[in-house]
Amino acid sequence: MNVRELLGVPESVDALDRISVPLQQRVGGILDNGPAAGLLRGSWLGHPVHPMAVTVPVGAWTAAVVLETVLRDHRAARRLIGLGLAGAPLAVATGWADWAVRDDTDRRAGLVHAVGNTMAASAMLVSFRLRKRGPSVRAEAWSWAGLAAAAASGALGGHIAFASTPEP
Repeated sequence: MNVRELLGVPESVDALDRISVPLQQRVGGILDNGPAAGLLRGSWLGHPVHPMAVTVPVGAWTAAVVLETVLRDHRAARRLIGLGLAGAPLAVATGWADWAVRDDTDRRAGLVHAVGNTMAASAMLVSFRLRKRGPSVRAEAWSWAGLAAAAASGALGGHIAFASTPEP
């Protein structure tokens, strides 16, 4: 099984429909295709906002792990993790707005993507809170776990965005 096939697995898991269908209806009902939906989806920009919004959390978290691992700069790492956490709500809101209008396969994969992102942000929040007491191996481990979850979830997000493109 190649990576494309692996990332495509959630698309065929019908059991996800029990959660994803009512959730999609709920999110769609909240947005109701009003001005907030257009703002979050990027109609004003002519491009989805979500791919740009995720660069703040993912970039900050990646930089935090690199700074801590290479330069042992725990203070900068904590600040960057905080920056990523501060940027996460916009990424979440724009992601849900895009997801609310997706088809069945994207809806299923998008739900798994959202769970992965929740795991990433949760791990980073634990790491951020642990760092309040100073540097620790536990805090570093949580940030590595968060970055790993963000990477896996980001790969799935990319698959959702590009699944209709031909294989290389």
